Amino acid sequence: MAIDARRRQKAAEKRKKREKSVKVAKAKARAMNEGVGMEAVLARAGEFPIVECVISKGWEERGLAHILLARKLPNERLLVGGWYVDTLCLGIKDAAVLPGIEPTDYESRIKPEIFHDKVEFEPCEPELALKITSGAADFADKIGFRPNKRWGESRHLFAGLEPSAKEVHFGRDSKPCYIFRGESNREGIISRLSRSLPEGGFTVVEEGVEN
Repeated sequence: MAIDARRRQKAAEKRKKREKSVKVAKAKARAMNEGVGMEAVLARAGEFPIVECVISKGWEERGLAHILLARKLPNERLLVGGWYVDTLCLGIKDAAVLPGIEPTDYESRIKPEIFHDKVEFEPCEPELALKITSGAADFADKIGFRPNKRWGESRHLFAGLEPSAKEVHFGRDSKPCYIFRGESNREGIISRLSRSLPEGGFTVVEEGVEN
């Protein structure tokens, strides 16, 4: 009886290992398929109709913009791009690509707290959104601030669009202006500005005091 119990236990352990291996394999396959799917969707992004493009109110005054662009996929779900943009200095601080979002989820969860901020949006021309994001990325890159790592893939959502003819200003008074917004690497940012630009070539604003 004891031998039979041990055999059953060993058989059960082997079965569990096989089941675990199958689950791991399936998980890897799903991850691979999702990755390929994402690439395929982004490659065709310009084919999907734009259903909405919005920007945070007061972005020009703040020098900080939250932008969302949503395109409708053939399955009625949404392909959403999101950008958190500092137009005064740091460029693309954050970017996101959200595929296969249910429209109700987009309205109830994505828009109200994109990038964990409570934002009030207003309509924005997609062409203007393109100009703001790409212009801010270029402006920041020239002074040593690279865009968020997801900027490259997220910009596929602008496929088929041309930048707006509307004038958009980057920096303040034609110079980079770093506004401290609680970044943990404040000193590093100022140090990089000092290395990249001559004395007086940028300004720093903190708690209403400009230096």
